[in-house]
Amino acid sequence: EAETNKTSAVQLFQLICQTGYGKALLFFVFSLAVGISIVDNLAFLFFDTLGSSNAMNGLTVVFTVLFEIPIFYLAPRFLQHHGPGMLLLAAGFAYVVRVIGYTVAPHMSVVLLLETLHGISYAGGKAGSVEYIAQIAPKGFEATGQGLLIFVNYTGIVAGLFVGGHIQEAFGPVLMFYVMAIIVGLGTLVLLIAEICLGAPKRDNDNEENSNNQGDETSNLIKSESACSSGSYADRATENFMRKNLKYDSLNKYVKDW
Repeated sequence: EAETNKTSAVQLFQLICQTGYGKALLFFVFSLAVGISIVDNLAFLFFDTLGSSNAMNGLTVVFTVLFEIPIFYLAPRFLQHHGPGMLLLAAGFAYVVRVIGYTVAPHMSVVLLLETLHGISYAGGKAGSVEYIAQIAPKGFEATGQGLLIFVNYTGIVAGLFVGGHIQEAFGPVLMFYVMAIIVGLGTLVLLIAEICLGAPKRDNDNEENSNNQGDETSNLIKSESACSSGSYADRATENFMRKNLKYDSLNKYVKDW
């Protein structure tokens, strides 16, 4: 059973990565995790150089958490109208502005204003990535998909702290923040290109479309509205994945049951 679960996780990872958009999104999630690990764990060392007190450091945490709440609250509406890709792009842009702002902030009062962007970069990144994986994971493998997402996140956190710590020790915090801005900015640019050229794939489970197309039960489970390329998001590989792992006799029955 453990071997089966391991195989299923690997195959699900391959399913996500078999399109350019899936690769771009996972790269963005990794790069954002690298960046956020720095501001969550090493930023206080930089704040000390600005003359911050323990009370002020605690206040920055209050600001970061406080501004996560409205973003998490509004995220479902944003996702409904714009999709996870746009929310993730906003998260990446907010992070880049935040850490570059650190390097030019003359006083901790400016840092407090920049901390409000944490709500977008953290809450937006979490909500967007979780929603994407929930959309793309086949029925019955939703938890496995979220586990893969957590694995990518924590891989980025470990890499970020290792690289960022060495940069801060050798060259100082300002260069470290510039490097983090470049890494997250690169991930954001890659995702932006994928969003424009490929479009985010979606599960073909819209109730209204299904009611208007009763005879089209053999339609693709996942579709991509692509501006730069044509073809289904996951055709033969998706069918093989579902037939091998979900114990259904045919893709038609799987789509109908969904």
